[in-house]
Amino acid sequence: MTEIEIIDKIGKEFMDTIYKHIPREWISSNGSSGPSFHAQLSEQNLAYQNSEYFYEGQRRFVHWTSVQNLMSIINNRELRLYNLQKSSDEKEFKYAADLLMLQDDRIDHSKNYLYTLSFCEIGEKDNEKLWTEYGKDYSGVAIEFEIENDPKNWKNFMLSRCYYKVPQKFVNLFNDLKRLRKKWNGIETNIDLGRLIAFHKHPDFQDELEIRLSSYFPYDNIEAYWKNCNTEFIFDNQRPRITVYFGLKLWVDNESPYVKSRNPHYDRRLGVEKGYYDKHPKIKIQNIVFGENCGISNMEYSRFRQKLEEVFKLKFGYKIDLPLNLNKKH
Repeated sequence: MTEIEIIDKIGKEFMDTIYKHIPREWISSNGSSGPSFHAQLSEQNLAYQNSEYFYEGQRRFVHWTSVQNLMSIINNRELRLYNLQKSSDEKEFKYAADLLMLQDDRIDHSKNYLYTLSFCEIGEKDNEKLWTEYGKDYSGVAIEFEIENDPKNWKNFMLSRCYYKVPQKFVNLFNDLKRLRKKWNGIETNIDLGRLIAFHKHPDFQDELEIRLSSYFPYDNIEAYWKNCNTEFIFDNQRPRITVYFGLKLWVDNESPYVKSRNPHYDRRLGVEKGYYDKHPKIKIQNIVFGENCGISNMEYSRFRQKLEEVFKLKFGYKIDLPLNLNKKH
């Protein structure tokens, strides 16, 4: 066989190996460069529609955060998706990556460019364990929201439950690729499963009941990355680290008189490009619940509640009626 014929033969065996374990619709492209063979997972969320990585339930959720972070969300009208360096768990992502025998440089790449936001289904909004863990023992707030647009149209965003076991099909895939490399000595094979591994965590965390929204390098080039992403330092005695985030714009009723103004200088409508919510999640906040240990009494809460309702209306263009009292343990 000629060199070209050999390359074609290896390329076919490479793709046959992948399709043995992964649906064809997941793969958007493949190719080779010399002895290196690669395949790319699709950026289109539609590709995963009939899989475990496509959330099919009612798209109403609850996200716990601090009071300070809440006001940042309200004032900036965005939710932050952080890369996995933010996680206080140093082994985040590494559990699945180690089982799949990924190289350290591939793990670091995925952790740097994989952005996630975690929350739970709305039915867990009164879950004491989750209020204790994520609501910092009722000192934080719970944001209730709904994703209103169709996830099938998203590009580079995925919504899925978290799973606490690595699928055997992935383990089998990487074992078969290892055998392929042994058969054809000197070749390299690469398929980056980072956007899927994001939804797999160590079994120790299965009580979290976590749903994740994730995005894997959501920009077309490095200039767009530097324009839209921001850096934070976390000085943790256990694990000081550098993390990066980008803001996902929340839905604002731009037709509302609460945000529109005849004077362009004072117009508060949300400025996003046309079609933003075609390819991005359209998230609408529906309620905000404060925990009983947030730092104020029920009597003091009344004043803050009224002010927050006013600020929210003028930021988002619609009204929400916040609970009359702080949320307490049952």
